[in-house]
Amino acid sequence: MALAASQLAAQGRDAEAEALYARGLADFPHDARLANSAGNFHFKAGRLDRALTLFERALSLAPDLVEAGINAAITLGRMEQPARAAALLAPLEAVAAHNPGYWRVRADSERQAMRYREAEASMARTVALDPSGAKTARSRARLALERSAPNAIPLLETALTLNRGDPNLLFDYAQALAVAGRLDEALECTTTLITHLPGWTAALKLHSELRWAAGEQANFADHFARVAAQQGAGPDVWLAWSETLEGVDRPAESAAILARARAIWPDSAVLALAQAVALGEAGAANEAQGVLDLFAGMATPEWSTARGRNWLRLGEIARAEAELATVCAAQPGDVAAWALTDLCWRLGGDARHEWLHGQPGLVRQLPLSLDEGEREGLTALLTELHRHSAMPIGQSVKRGSQTKGALFARAEPELARLEAALHEAMAEYRAGLPPTDPRHPLLAHRDDPWTIVGSWSILLNGQGHHAAHIHPRGLLSSASYWLVPDEVDADGQPGWLELGNPPQGLAEGLGSLHTVRPQPGTLVLFPSTLYHGTRPISQGTRMTVAFDVSAVT
Repeated sequence: MALAASQLAAQGRDAEAEALYARGLADFPHDARLANSAGNFHFKAGRLDRALTLFERALSLAPDLVEAGINAAITLGRMEQPARAAALLAPLEAVAAHNPGYWRVRADSERQAMRYREAEASMARTVALDPSGAKTARSRARLALERSAPNAIPLLETALTLNRGDPNLLFDYAQALAVAGRLDEALECTTTLITHLPGWTAALKLHSELRWAAGEQANFADHFARVAAQQGAGPDVWLAWSETLEGVDRPAESAAILARARAIWPDSAVLALAQAVALGEAGAANEAQGVLDLFAGMATPEWSTARGRNWLRLGEIARAEAELATVCAAQPGDVAAWALTDLCWRLGGDARHEWLHGQPGLVRQLPLSLDEGEREGLTALLTELHRHSAMPIGQSVKRGSQTKGALFARAEPELARLEAALHEAMAEYRAGLPPTDPRHPLLAHRDDPWTIVGSWSILLNGQGHHAAHIHPRGLLSSASYWLVPDEVDADGQPGWLELGNPPQGLAEGLGSLHTVRPQPGTLVLFPSTLYHGTRPISQGTRMTVAFDVSAVT
C-alpha cells in the first residue's frame, strides 16, 4: 500500500495518495514503516505538523526505527526546534552507531541548537563513517563556518566540489571569504548568486553588506533596482531593498522604495506596515499614521506595536499605551511592546515604570572572574578578530566594526573561559534580583534556566557610538568591556553606556535612567526592555563583548 501511495504522489496525484495513506493507516495502525512512509509524503507536501505526528507514531511503534528518528529530527529542524530534534535522536545512538546519516543529522541538530561541542563530536563520527560523502562535506563545512574554524574555507571548497551548483554553499563560501578579508573573491560569489538567483533576498542583502564593507557606501544597494525591474520580481525583493536602506539609517529612501512597491501591490499589508515604520523613522509620523489608518482592521501584535510607536511619536500617550497593552496581554514577553509601554508610563508619570525598570537589582555592573593574563589574552584575540570585521548593516553600531556569527560558537579557549566567567556573573546577577513576578517580563523568568542566544564583539574607533536600540529576542541584554578610551572621564562622559534613553524623535523629553562608566573586565546586565545606546567617543578605542540571554521554558 505504501508503494502504491508513493507512486501516486510521484505522478502528482496527491489527493489520491493522501486518501490511500489514510486508508492504510486506518487498516494497519501498527505498521511503523507505513507511518514513516506517510510522514515522508506529508513532509514533501510541506505539512510538517502532520509529518512529525506520523514519524513520532512510527517511533512509538518501533523505537529502533532509525529512519523515522532521522526524519522526525529533520522535520523538527524545519520547524526551528533543533534542541527537541537532538533530544529525540539521542536514544537511538546505540542502534544507529554505524549509520552516518544519523550522526550527520544529529550534528546538524546540535549545531542549530548552538550545542557546538556536541556537534563537533557527532560530526567526527559522521566523517569517520562517511569521509567522502557529499552531504557529510556540506554539513561539516557549515559547522566549520559557524565556529569560524581555521579550515572553514578549504572545507567549503571541498563541499562545493562535491555539491556542484549548491547556492547555499556558495553563500556560505562568500561569508567565509569575507571574514578572512578576501572581499573581492566574496563579491565574485555573491555576484554569481544574484545573477542566477535574482529573487534570493538573503543573497541580495549579503551582496549589499559586502559592497558596503568594500567602500561602496554611496551605491551599495543599487543592484536591488536592477532586480526589482526584472519581470517576476516579487514584493520580497522590494522589502529586502527597503530593509537594507534602513539598516544604514536611510529611512526616507526606504519609505520611497516602499511607496513604489505599494503602487504595484496596493493591498499588501506587509509592504504597508514596513512603509509606515519607515515613514515614522524618517520623521513623517503623520504620513505614517495615514498608512496605518488604511489598514485599521489589522489587529496583529506587529500592527499594534507599530500603531503604539507612532502614537508615541505624535504625542498621543494614552492611545499609544492602550494599543501596546493589547500586545503585552497577547504576548507577555514582547520586548518591543514593553519598551514602548515604559516610555508611555515615564511620559505620563505612571508609577508602574518603577515596577518595570526601577526595582533594585535590575541593572548591575559586575566584575568578571578573569585574571590579568586571561584578560590580556582575550583582548588580543578580540583585536585580531576585528582586523577583518566591518560595520554591520542593520545593527546599532555606528563607525565601528562587529564580529560575524556567534562569538561563543568559536573554539578558542579564551572565549570558552570568558563564557564560563559570564555564566558565573549571570548567577550572581540572578541571586540579586527581586522575587519572581509572573506579570513582569523579566522577573517572570527569574528562576527559569537561562541560556546565551547571541554573542558578538564591537570595536568603536574615532567618533563611534551605539544608537539607542533594544534586542527583541532577549530577556537580558549586556555589555562587557575590554578596551576603554582614555577620554572616558572627560566632560560629557564619552563612551558611557546610557540605559533608558529612547531613540531620537520617539519620546521627546526623556533622558537616561542609568549611565554606566565602562570599566575593563566588568559586565553590565540589564533587562532587554530598556532602550540602550552609548555616548560617542572622539578618539581612542572602545571594545566590548555583548550577548543576549533568553529563558529556557
